[in-house]
Amino acid sequence: MTSKFSRRDFLKLMALAPAALAARPLVSALEKARAADAPHILVFVFDAWTAHNLQLHGYPRRTMPNLERFAERCFVYHNHYSTGSFTVPGTASLLTGLYPWTHRAVQLTAGGVAPAHRDHNIFAALAGSHSALGYSQNPYADIFLYQFEKYLDTYLAEGQFNLERRSLSSLPIFKNDAQIAFASFENNIIRNGKGTSGSLFWGMISRLAGLANYAAIRKAHLKQYPTGVPIASGVFLLDDLVDGMTNAIREFDSPTLAYFHVFPPHEPYAPKKEYASLFDDGWVPLEKPTHPLSRARHPWEEILYNRLRYDQYLAAWDAEFARLLDNTLETSGLLDNSIVILTSDHGELFERGEIGHNTFVLSSPVVRVPLLISLPGQSQRTDVHAFTSSMDLLPTIASLVGAPPPAWTEGRLLPGLGGEADPNRAVYSIDAKTASAFSAISQFSISITK
Repeated sequence: MTSKFSRRDFLKLMALAPAALAARPLVSALEKARAADAPHILVFVFDAWTAHNLQLHGYPRRTMPNLERFAERCFVYHNHYSTGSFTVPGTASLLTGLYPWTHRAVQLTAGGVAPAHRDHNIFAALAGSHSALGYSQNPYADIFLYQFEKYLDTYLAEGQFNLERRSLSSLPIFKNDAQIAFASFENNIIRNGKGTSGSLFWGMISRLAGLANYAAIRKAHLKQYPTGVPIASGVFLLDDLVDGMTNAIREFDSPTLAYFHVFPPHEPYAPKKEYASLFDDGWVPLEKPTHPLSRARHPWEEILYNRLRYDQYLAAWDAEFARLLDNTLETSGLLDNSIVILTSDHGELFERGEIGHNTFVLSSPVVRVPLLISLPGQSQRTDVHAFTSSMDLLPTIASLVGAPPPAWTEGRLLPGLGGEADPNRAVYSIDAKTASAFSAISQFSISITK
């Protein structure tokens, strides 16, 4: 292989090569690519997106047909696990390549990673080769972007594409400190980090203001969203969210690492009208016994109803996101010069007495998440069944663009993209939301998958 062997030449060769040969040569070729040929890296994190509700992974309902179509040009990881069951630990591991007990972002609060790891993140790892854009619609993940802000060239506020903002921490007096204002209100006044209110007065004011805003907006969009409009930190519309990301991508003028953390399909599950009657198929999954760690113990009928709404919301989000894939990335030719990654911070659970993910029950649906990676110009699908972790994304992304995997990462190169499948590997997921972020983690639940 000579120095004249370009990235485009390599990709043409790869289209003809067996998938089993893709691992080692890929990294070597991209390391030799000229800086001008460096691909964009688009990381899309769909919040609360479980692998278990995708036909791609064996689900009987075809919830996301457009994503299935896109998967035909991707590396598809069938046994990919988040390190946590909710946003804080899962997102922190994805962005830092560290275990939760290392980065210490484990509580159900707007905290962040330990100070010692503020420079240990994907934006820092690629600072020498890529501009960085960060956007999170989930304020609990937005806190990490605030911590890593010195490595971001472009920051999009979490309410950027919402119809309205949070009533307290989004006041103009906090415009330069929105994340800190959110953390202060959320942790000390609204929720107190334990699901209780630190201030009865401000908690009630925040709740009533939110309900008033929501009622007015829901009425205006009732025809389009008959079951309710989507909500993150504020109310938003699916098409506005896709349009906002599309406009941001069109502004790229140099190799860019873009991190888009969007709220769908996180609850409340709010499918658009044309999807709110899908899956009237009579299918009922196997009812599993309530888990001993389940605190909610929801009735089976309620679990089935929420599963149906979740599946409908997946279908609605799939149709909207397909506009970005088809109209922005494919027709513009960006797919020929972009690494596109689709994954999640954690899954969602509809069994064993639980709905959602705020649970100590670490059953597979709440920690097993999709991972699809499309390389520049890729046209064939490669299925990978080895066990992988959300920590593996950071070193793999770095390696794909010729940067050495940081010495501090605890993740591995993904099989098929520079790494080897390890049949003896165990992947870990932990829930330690009640533990201290500073002292020994003494109360937790953990799952080990191998």
